[in-house]
Amino acid sequence: MWTFRFSSHGVRQRRILRWHILKRVALLAAFGSLFSVRSGFAMIGQYKIEELKPNVYVYLPEDILEQQGDPHYARPGNAGFVITPEGVVVIDTTNSPFNARDILYEIRQRAHVEVRYVIDTSAMPDLMLGNEVFEDFRPVILSTPQAQAAIARYRQNLPERLDADWRLARSMRGIHPTVPTQTFDQPVTLPIAGEAIRLTPLGTNATPGDAAVSLPQAGIVFLGDVFENDYIPRIVNGNINHWIKTLRKVESWNAEVYVPAHGAPGGKEQVAQFRRFLEWLKTAVESRIRRGESLSQIEKELLPFPNHSWHAPELEPQAVEAVYQQVQGSPMASGAGLTANSQ
Repeated sequence: MWTFRFSSHGVRQRRILRWHILKRVALLAAFGSLFSVRSGFAMIGQYKIEELKPNVYVYLPEDILEQQGDPHYARPGNAGFVITPEGVVVIDTTNSPFNARDILYEIRQRAHVEVRYVIDTSAMPDLMLGNEVFEDFRPVILSTPQAQAAIARYRQNLPERLDADWRLARSMRGIHPTVPTQTFDQPVTLPIAGEAIRLTPLGTNATPGDAAVSLPQAGIVFLGDVFENDYIPRIVNGNINHWIKTLRKVESWNAEVYVPAHGAPGGKEQVAQFRRFLEWLKTAVESRIRRGESLSQIEKELLPFPNHSWHAPELEPQAVEAVYQQVQGSPMASGAGLTANSQ
């Protein structure tokens, strides 16, 4: 048996050593705590999951500009999922497969049934670039025909963009745009038990082929890019006149909760607030065109938008240009489409 004896000098040295060890442990604990907080944010992808009604969830990412994915669509969009006994319905898949895996993780925490349907409410990459994550389940991926065609064009044009920009090739590595497999051009109800889930084409609003996903029994509507809550909208080959009419129509629906492409779920007042913004923007641009002002003059007068300190302010010039081009009846300028070039 080994016995250790310490002299008074040894005891003093041991106390000094112990003090240094405790100091290092405290420092490591402090750094470890900081690291764990940052790692925690990374692990959850900087998002939250909100249960709107039993078995109806919405994925709400933080307003961040991500380094992975298409830099033109760096802000992740909202998504949703509905759990039924026969399977899961996913509504939009946000802006990358990396974020879509967070959605799949959250589904797996709550259910062990297959993903039966994935619905793209829009062709916008910040809502559909996560489609590929759910392919292993072989779901039906649904959109309107116009959105399907736009997503197919996006995928077709992507290799040329990657060849021309090594930074884009790096940020898009591991991302494979996945085109919807089936389309709907009339209102349809999914044949899945437990919830009446209705898909409604909405025409050309923010983009051609927008759609709504509604759960009438729960009073919930997912509107995709048709509705932005406290966010400046991205207008891509849209139709602002039809967009305003569409918002008036959905405001009249028997719904309590409207889920936007970006921002928190809102009610009818939030939808109306967004409609009034579009009405203001259209009127402001039209009146200045009638006075003979150029696009640069209009932008100088309107930017930054008064009384609209919303997220994504960098989209304000694009919104003005898009409405200007629509009022003038000419195609949108380069850079406003679903790729770096107008589609």
